[in-house]
Amino acid sequence: MNWKKLLYYVPGVGLATHAIKEYKTRKDQSPWYDIREAKDRKALRVYAIETGYLAFAIAWKVWLGDGIATKEWNPIQQIRNYTEKRERRLEKKNVLEKTIHYEELVK
Repeated sequence: MNWKKLLYYVPGVGLATHAIKEYKTRKDQSPWYDIREAKDRKALRVYAIETGYLAFAIAWKVWLGDGIATKEWNPIQQIRNYTEKRERRLEKKNVLEKTIHYEELVK
């Protein structure tokens, strides 16, 4: 498995990976992109796609997902809600169907 290609699918990491790759390949060349060359058009296209992907990921987390639209944008409150739900779930699992009270048996 090629890990470098896998990094392109992580929002933000793909943009940084592409920027570093372009910086290394264009080190001794002109910093300006020439739209007439296919290589430069592809590089600019990847920049646009990666930037859009990062913007979509941020928008999904902040606005569309569990964010401002659902009025749960506060991360501390989200952690509290998660821990409360988790505690309730654990309490339900820990309830025993049959219990033996040893103090009553000893008397």
